[in-house]
Amino acid sequence: MEHIHIARLTFTVGLWVATSGVVAQHSPAAEWLAAQVNEYSSKLYVYNDYGDSRNAFTQRGVMMYGNIAEPQMNEAYPEPFSGITSIRLDVPLGFDCWSGYYFGNGVTTANGTPVFDWGDNRAGMDLRGATKLVFRARAEAGQTAKVNFFIGGNGSGKPYNDSGRKETGYVTLTSDWQKYEINLSGVNLSYISGGFGWVTNHTNNPGKDHIVFLLDEIYYEFASPRPEAVFPASYKAVPLGWDGYFINSFAYSYDLAMTVLALAYAGKDEQACKVADGLLFALSHDRKFTPSQRGIRNGYAAGHPASFSGWTSASGKSPYAKLPGFFDIDSQTWWEDYYSDSYSTGNNAWGVLAFLEVWRRAGKTEYLQAACTLADYIHSLKDEANGGFKGGWEGFDDNQQKTGYISTEHCIDIYSAFMQLAGELEKNATPQGGKNAEFYRQDAAHARAFVMRMYDPAQGLFYTGTKPDGSTINRDVYPLDVNTWGLLTFYNDPAVDVPKILSTIESRFAVNGMYDFDDSKDGVWWEGSLQKIIAEKVTGNTAKYLSQLAIANAAAEADGSITAADRDGVTTGIWLEGVGADGKPQGNEWKYNKRIHTGATAWLALAQLGVNPLDPRRSETGLAGPTVTPARSFVQDGRLYITGLAQRTPVKVYSITGMEILRSESSDTFSFRLPAHGAYIVSAGTENWKIIY
Repeated sequence: MEHIHIARLTFTVGLWVATSGVVAQHSPAAEWLAAQVNEYSSKLYVYNDYGDSRNAFTQRGVMMYGNIAEPQMNEAYPEPFSGITSIRLDVPLGFDCWSGYYFGNGVTTANGTPVFDWGDNRAGMDLRGATKLVFRARAEAGQTAKVNFFIGGNGSGKPYNDSGRKETGYVTLTSDWQKYEINLSGVNLSYISGGFGWVTNHTNNPGKDHIVFLLDEIYYEFASPRPEAVFPASYKAVPLGWDGYFINSFAYSYDLAMTVLALAYAGKDEQACKVADGLLFALSHDRKFTPSQRGIRNGYAAGHPASFSGWTSASGKSPYAKLPGFFDIDSQTWWEDYYSDSYSTGNNAWGVLAFLEVWRRAGKTEYLQAACTLADYIHSLKDEANGGFKGGWEGFDDNQQKTGYISTEHCIDIYSAFMQLAGELEKNATPQGGKNAEFYRQDAAHARAFVMRMYDPAQGLFYTGTKPDGSTINRDVYPLDVNTWGLLTFYNDPAVDVPKILSTIESRFAVNGMYDFDDSKDGVWWEGSLQKIIAEKVTGNTAKYLSQLAIANAAAEADGSITAADRDGVTTGIWLEGVGADGKPQGNEWKYNKRIHTGATAWLALAQLGVNPLDPRRSETGLAGPTVTPARSFVQDGRLYITGLAQRTPVKVYSITGMEILRSESSDTFSFRLPAHGAYIVSAGTENWKIIY
C-alpha cells in the first residue's frame, strides 16, 4: 500500500456517483438512544405492559348498572399483542344490565394509596397535540364480543369534569388482534382525567352470560414529540418471573447520565436535553430531601419523571420525581428498591459531567447551576480524616445512613467532574450561590490524593476503595471499571504507569477477546470492555482501538443497542445492600445478564465516536479527546480510516479521475470500505490525501 499526504491538491470534480451500500461511520448506538427518547416523547401510554412506569391513567374506576357481578380484570395476562403482558377482561352479562371500566390517574389518599377520582379533584392531564388514541383488542379464542371504547367524559356534574369525550361506538372483536383508533380531531383535550374506558352490555351481546376480551398497546399518539423530560428505561423488559423482571421500568441515574453524554457528543442535543431536564426535575423535586441534603438518587421510574396530578408524597410534596418499584399483583403490595432509593456519590459525579456537557451545547444556565449544586452536595461527603469522599447515603427514606466506605471509582469521577467544572467556571460567571473554580480544584485534588493512595504500581491496578471503616483497603473484589476509568482520567499523569495497567487488565480481566467485570472471568461485561476500548484510543493504541471496536460493533444488535453481558449471570462480587457490621455481604449479588442495556449502549456510542467523557481537561481544551493530534488516514483490511477529525468534519472521497463517490459529515474517527483496489483522493476539512490501495 502506498500512502501519500498531499499538502495542497487541485483537481476537477466530476459527476456525483452514489455507491450502493457505502456509508460514512456514524454511531448506530447513539441513533438507538435517540430513538428511545423519541418514542417516549411521541406516545403517551395508557397501557404498554404490566408495571410499566410509562403507563399513565393507572387507576381503575368500575362502572356498573343492574344486578351483575363486577368485571374481573387481569392486567398481567401473558398473551400480549406485543411486549410481555396484556389486559384480560372477564365481563358478566345480564338482562338490562351494563358495566365497564375507566382508566384514570386518580389521586393519593392520606396514607399514600392511589385511588380513582370521579371528578372531585384535579387529576386530569392536558393532552392537546394528541391526534389519536390507538389500542389493540381481541376476543377470547373462538369467541366474539361487542364493546364500546372511549376517552374522556369523566366527572360529569363534578368540579373537575373532562373537557371532551370521543368513542368508537360498539365494535365487534374477533379472536384475532385488531388495531383500533379514535380520531381526536376536534376534541377538546385540555383536561382529561378519564384517559381510556370501555363499556358493554347484554343487548349488544345477546345469548351470552359473559364475554372475555383482551387489550394491549393503548396509547395517545402526538403529531410531534412533546417537549417534556424523559427517562429511558435502563434495560429492555423481560417477561414476568424472569430474572430481573422487577427492574423492567427502572431508569438508573448513572445510565441516564451516560445517555446524556452519549447523545450530546453525538450532536443529538434535543434528546440529550430531554434526559438532562429529567435529572434537573429529579434534583429539585425529590419526594423527601432537598438537593443539598442528598443530590440525585440512584434510580427513578422510566418515562416522564413527574408524579401524576393529584398525587402527593408522604412528606407532602407535589409534584415529585417518581421512584421505581414493582406492584406485586398477588400480595397487592408495592415494593421499592433499596439501591434505587439510595444516593451514590459516584452517580452524582456523573450527573455533574452530564450537566456540564449539555451546558456546553445548550448554554442553559440551569445546567451549570445544577452541576454546581451536585458538586456542593458531594463536598458535604468529604472525608478529611481518611481522604476522598464518602460513598453516599443508603437505605429507604425514613432509615437512611451515611456510608462509611470510600470508593476509588467515585473519587475518579469526582476528580474529572470537578476539574471540568472548575474549567467551566473559569470561562463563565459563577452561578448564584456557587463556589469558585479554586474551591472545586481543591476538592478535585483531595479526590486525586485518595485515588493515588489506592493505586498499586507494583500490580498495575487501582484497588476498589476502602471497607466500611473508611481506611482499610478493600481487596475482596477487583473491578475492571476502576482501572479503565483510571486510565481515561489519568492517562497522562506521571504517577500512573499506563502500559502496566493495560497489561494488568489483559492478564486479570480478558475473556473471549473482551473483558469481565472482575477477575472471575465468567463472561464478557460490555460496559467495561467498551471503556477499555476507548482507553486504547486515549493512550494512543489506535490499531487495537479499531480492532476491538470492530468486535464490539459485531456483538451489537441490528438496531444499534448492545447487551450488558454476553451471557446471563455474569458476576461482579458486589452486593446490592453492601456489607454489614459483621463484614458479611447483605442482599443479593449484582449480576449482569444478556439483556439490552442503555448504559452499555451509551458507552458503545462513545466508543464509536471515539470520545473520552472522563477527560479532566475537557473544559480547558474544548476537546473530547486527551490531546490535540493531527488528522491522519490509513487503510486496513480494505477500509479507509481517518482519525483526529473534529466533530462534523466534511469528508469527501473521490476516484483518481475526480469522480465523487462519498460525501459525509464525520465524527472524529471516520471509516469507509473502499469499493475496489485503486487510487483515491480523500478530502477531510482542510486535509487532503492520496490513497493507493
